[in-house]
Amino acid sequence: MSNRDEIEIAELLAKLDGGEPLLILDVRNVDEYESWKIEGRRDFNIAHIPYFDFIEDEESSLARVPQAESEIVVVCAKGGSSQMVAEILRSSGKPARSLVGGMIAYGEYLESVKVPLRGAEEGLFELRQLNRRGKGCLSYIVVSAGEAVVIDPSRAIEVYESLIARAGARLVHTFDTHVHADHLTGGPALSAKLGGDYFVDAGADFELRHRIRALRDGDELRVGNIAIRVLATPGHTPGSVCYLVADRYLLTGDTLFKKSVGRPDLGGKVEAWSQDLFQTLHGRIARLDDSTVVLPAHYADIDEIGADGLVSAQLGDLRRDLPELHMAESASFIEAMKSTTRTPPPQYAEIIDANLGKTEINPERAIEWELGKNQCAAGGGPTVRTQEASVR
Repeated sequence: MSNRDEIEIAELLAKLDGGEPLLILDVRNVDEYESWKIEGRRDFNIAHIPYFDFIEDEESSLARVPQAESEIVVVCAKGGSSQMVAEILRSSGKPARSLVGGMIAYGEYLESVKVPLRGAEEGLFELRQLNRRGKGCLSYIVVSAGEAVVIDPSRAIEVYESLIARAGARLVHTFDTHVHADHLTGGPALSAKLGGDYFVDAGADFELRHRIRALRDGDELRVGNIAIRVLATPGHTPGSVCYLVADRYLLTGDTLFKKSVGRPDLGGKVEAWSQDLFQTLHGRIARLDDSTVVLPAHYADIDEIGADGLVSAQLGDLRRDLPELHMAESASFIEAMKSTTRTPPPQYAEIIDANLGKTEINPERAIEWELGKNQCAAGGGPTVRTQEASVR
């Protein structure tokens, strides 16, 4: 197979986001397709015809492929079945390419976006948001005067290594805002490989087995020309922490999102954790200025990505728009959080144990754990932006 017969996920997402006409043909099983699909920032056509349909009746399956003059990108779980279907389509005269690595590659891909700074801040530091589009996970790199900090890294640590090297910096700190439940952290591995310390606060409810640097609420760490302040913000988890970069950029983890707040039910103590979250939102975060830029660790909907490619919000806008920030009484807030309680995905408990350092990580099992979008926000599930093409 030539490279012209394949497409990388970065190129595919650029085409989808740019509105280029193409058809995605997903050939996974029905349950896999229904639970998780590729998303783009503009509407696009997508059709679903399982791979085994092509194996059992190639002619009938080809007839079901929507008529389209545009290119067809065939998607499967790992990139093997899609190669075979793409070859069948090309043999019938349809322009088709296979997505390299399939949905696994989509779920692991990291897109780097530079966070715009105010004039006086330019030259002092650089802040990058790394968007894991397939999962809705966000991580960050701060670089200042040759020193780098990484916050909430995914397990694909090579991307962070590359960006730090390109910046000519050395890693001095790696932080997690909390013990993640939806994905495996790359924090300990990144710290072990590139140096610098690692920090995460598990809280009293969890047993942490990683060696960490001790940090406390209110601590400030100098990184090159700027300071990063540690803010204890329990609620989503007992040990949740936010990091205030240069007094303006608040990396909120799963405490506060662009359209919601973090769900406080993952530990089975929804009432106690909801009380903590209320105090965090209406006490600790309430002290910060409206101009504070909120940079979360997750997002639920593709619409949350701004025109500049960034998932962010002004704290003042969130105070105006989020109903959770309008609730003045803790009792009503707790009831609202309890009403959104839902059963977490079964793999979340295993991911938490792995992130605590309690269990060894099997690479194949890790891939299975991380399939699908995150479910870390209070409220409903994600909205998927696609347009179902007709399949006869």
